[in-house]
Amino acid sequence: MPESTKTILVAVDPSSVGQAAFQQALRLALLLKAQLIAISVTPRYEGNMHRWKISNAEEQLSQPFQRCLEEVRQAATAKGQTVRTIHAVGEPVEEIVRVAEEENAGLVLMGYPKRSRLERVLLGKTTAKVIGCSPCDVLMVPEHAEVNFSRILVGVDGSRYSMDAGQRALDLALAFGGEVHALTVLDVPLERSFLYGVLEEARRKSFPPLQTLAGQGERLGVRVTTEILHGAPYDAIVKYSEANKIDLIVLGTYGRTALGNLLMGSVVERVAAISPLPTLVVKRLGENGVRDLI
Repeated sequence: MPESTKTILVAVDPSSVGQAAFQQALRLALLLKAQLIAISVTPRYEGNMHRWKISNAEEQLSQPFQRCLEEVRQAATAKGQTVRTIHAVGEPVEEIVRVAEEENAGLVLMGYPKRSRLERVLLGKTTAKVIGCSPCDVLMVPEHAEVNFSRILVGVDGSRYSMDAGQRALDLALAFGGEVHALTVLDVPLERSFLYGVLEEARRKSFPPLQTLAGQGERLGVRVTTEILHGAPYDAIVKYSEANKIDLIVLGTYGRTALGNLLMGSVVERVAAISPLPTLVVKRLGENGVRDLI
């Protein structure tokens, strides 16, 4: 572990999803000996509550959010972990990103409801925007899921962003004694008669980025399994993770997007929306190009 202090920022709210997210953040903070910050944001009410003779509307709206912060503080104390709590009023994405920047967070952790596959079409607006705007990595944890690092799947498409994600996966596997599954998905329209030959040729030549990642793993003593599949990347990634009992999916993304949001239907968004597993979105390297564990 690098000597500098690491910080995990977890977004919580009065729902069971927010409480479950905090439990996973608490586990990671204890495991990594990291500083833990919990933020709860009361959405600003734009209406006029005075017509209903409610003069302290903001205060009343904030009570459940402040109460959930007290609950997470008690939960952390019971485990011997210190947590700093922050309550804010405003636009949730802006406040979460602001605190992540001010605190130089290494990881933002967010929970989201576990729904049926048909219902999980797109992520919630707040979660998707935080991924796009965040200055650091974002770990998305579905409700009832647990974060583990024994079997890590990383999507590799040859871009610098996916190679950063691959390095991140190797770092985590090295730290926690896990293994990495590096997956490349060829999303090229092909007639069925040509498909088999194209895949076999790709496997024979071994996609160079996969070779690079496997070589890094060999030098580090981390087991790396490589695979090349064909189809829609998000679908192939999720199906592979289910078939191979993966614990964590790691994906790269193109830094901060111009509009502070993900393109609707992006691989990252679709994987996180339909997978029951935690998904780590890698956003940046640490200082001097060195990636910290969080």
